[in-house]
Amino acid sequence: MQTILITSQFGDTQHRISWAVSPMGLSQSALLVFLPLLVDLTGLSYSQWAQLFAQGMGTYIAGSLIWPLLLPKLGYRFCLMLGLWGYAVSMILFSAVLWSRGSNHLQPDQSYWGFSASRLLYGAFASALLPVAQSWSADITAPQQRLQAFSRISMQLAASRALGPVLAAGLGWIHWILLPLVLALWPILLTVLLSSAPLPATSAPTRPLLQSLRGMMPPVWLGLIALSTTALASSLQFQLSPALQILTHTDPEQLSLLLAGLLVAAAALGVGAHKLQSRHPPLHPQLRQLWIALLLTVCAFTLLNTHNPWLFVIIVLVMSIGLAWLTPIYSTQLSLHTEQQHLVAAQLGITHILGHLVGLSITALALEQSQQCVYIWLAILGALLAVSSLSYRSQH
Repeated sequence: MQTILITSQFGDTQHRISWAVSPMGLSQSALLVFLPLLVDLTGLSYSQWAQLFAQGMGTYIAGSLIWPLLLPKLGYRFCLMLGLWGYAVSMILFSAVLWSRGSNHLQPDQSYWGFSASRLLYGAFASALLPVAQSWSADITAPQQRLQAFSRISMQLAASRALGPVLAAGLGWIHWILLPLVLALWPILLTVLLSSAPLPATSAPTRPLLQSLRGMMPPVWLGLIALSTTALASSLQFQLSPALQILTHTDPEQLSLLLAGLLVAAAALGVGAHKLQSRHPPLHPQLRQLWIALLLTVCAFTLLNTHNPWLFVIIVLVMSIGLAWLTPIYSTQLSLHTEQQHLVAAQLGITHILGHLVGLSITALALEQSQQCVYIWLAILGALLAVSSLSYRSQH
């Protein structure tokens, strides 16, 4: 009976902790949908907003490496509270600058620096949410339940990304200032929800800094799996807009709506995929990883000969489901590889950063040649996933 109560308590805690990543998912998708209105309200161009988002990514990258090192010293709850409050402050500043610019109290160049400060704060503090949630969940979870824990976190990210465009459209229709205010209020409410979440009974001993830095490098094959999965996901998303434009010949406004609908559908299917995998975890994770990699490769080759927009959408959705399954599987494998869960979070951060950089860079170069070059690049990534899965399996 006591074991049942402990399991129930940890299950409830994992569920609450997974909510900590929802502000990231909401802001990522909501601001993309909100972007045309931001350009109109602020007088800043799309290129300037791209610079602002890149600034936030810069501090996010730095935070992804720093927060895992701070976790053993500051503790899970304190780091999470810092991340949520810092996120809230960044969105409050964003709201204040947007209101001032909309009321003509600020010039465009002045508002640019205000938005820049907001995005820098966002990256610095939002980067704490995922490492803390992953490490905290792993430390209170038995090894055989890690996949469900990581799937729940991934599912929460997917669900919030699906809700983001709906939230942006609904609140933007009422008043343009409501979206950033709601994005600021939500993490404050989460601090109340998570303030009483129980901590692990014991914590792993803190390593010296040099050993911790070495521990941030993942095992080779697992690192390649994580990197290529992220690269494939970012490459797939990056080429959606030009591919749909070629296939549908629609104007930019219709293309934007179509893209938003596709992203929401992909995120919703991702939620369903995470739920299914949580209820039916694989007996042989490496085997599932292998057939998903082969499925992604076949889908990428199929895109080479696809001229029907509906078939294109179906293939993209299938690939989205496969990617949704892959992420918690390799996260679990990394988690079981070491007891230092804060270092696992750092390993995931490093591979995700490198994966995004590789995926976006190669895709941008491939698009200069032809859309087919992007599909070939996706197929190469799928093949790399398959080879990495086989290599990892042969070592264990």
